[in-house]
Amino acid sequence: MRWQLQYLGLTDRERTAIEQLFEAAEGRLTTFSFLDPTDNLLLWSEDYTKSVWTVDPLLQVTSGITDPFGGSDATQVTNTAQAAQSAAQSIGGASWFQYCFSVYLRSDTPSTIQIVFSAAGQELRSAIAVSTMWTRATKTGSIPSNLDVISFRLELPAGARVSAFGAQVEPQLAAGHYKKTLDRAGVYSGTRFDSDSLTITTDTPNQHSCSVSLVSSL
Repeated sequence: MRWQLQYLGLTDRERTAIEQLFEAAEGRLTTFSFLDPTDNLLLWSEDYTKSVWTVDPLLQVTSGITDPFGGSDATQVTNTAQAAQSAAQSIGGASWFQYCFSVYLRSDTPSTIQIVFSAAGQELRSAIAVSTMWTRATKTGSIPSNLDVISFRLELPAGARVSAFGAQVEPQLAAGHYKKTLDRAGVYSGTRFDSDSLTITTDTPNQHSCSVSLVSSL
């Protein structure tokens, strides 16, 4: 995979961040994790039975449910326990980064579930009202820690039953168009610069531009 990233209007702070990453990686020498800004960072976005998802033991998942686009790719999630149960997935991205988690939800009986970000023993929670109509729920935020891993989960209260479709995490402040994933997503841990030189042009004070080439083995 290769990316050609064209940056315009960089602030002094943003320019410094790019330069520091380039220096830390020593040009093409070492690798780092790159989060594709155009992709879904979650694996198997429609299949909670895959091992990348951590599903609590008393949370039942049933596939083949009618989804919001008329297909049968949604999943019914039922909490059969007397306490909250959840389905979660972790990604290898910096926990302090801004992420947007989105998922389509509906329920035969209106209910409230939680979307939770967690890292380093810290949590960021948001109560989501689920109605009888398909609605895309979104949650944006970050965890202030230095860990390069963060978890995203749907948490259902006791007895709750909802249908879910199209789980997606993006490294940005708002949800983009849904992108279905299977065994490949937008987290590339073995990424490196594709050049040993970095040219940044100062256009005006506090405004810079540059082109960055990246390459990653799949």
